Amino acid sequence: MERLIFDAAALVAIVFAGLMVAGRDPIKSVLALAVSFFALAVTYVLLLAPFIAALQIIVYAGAILVLFLFLIMLLNVGPERPDGVRRPVQTFLGSLSVVVFAGLLLGMLRASGARLPGQPEAVAADALPDPKALGRLLFSDYLLHFEAVSVLLLAALVGAFVLARRENAQ
Repeated sequence: MERLIFDAAALVAIVFAGLMVAGRDPIKSVLALAVSFFALAVTYVLLLAPFIAALQIIVYAGAILVLFLFLIMLLNVGPERPDGVRRPVQTFLGSLSVVVFAGLLLGMLRASGARLPGQPEAVAADALPDPKALGRLLFSDYLLHFEAVSVLLLAALVGAFVLARRENAQ
């Protein structure tokens, strides 16, 4: 039963992430991203990582999505209007590159001997990492990774702001 819930949550996360990318209305895209974040939190719980699931809800579904909604409302970004110009070559090349990338990724996974994990074994509650130890590890051994993610999020926010301002100026 847990495997079915995990597969359903993973499918919901992937579908709504695709809807977020393909959506033309920014508000609907942010709401689709929220659903994807909640589905990811369900997968984290099923992978016996409740602290990461809580962080997913609090940090991403809470703070980051509120920031995105605030930015969209601040910039008064409306739904994208199709310009009527068809780009069949770009559409074909983009679709082809997605299929090639997926094939290469699956081929690399198969060549590495990776397989789907089975049912995880039950873990005692005291064996789960506590937030204090996780925080120490995050801010010592993985500090560079943590800061790289924060810089990446900041760059994405600035890029969205610049793109929105450029479109409004035209």
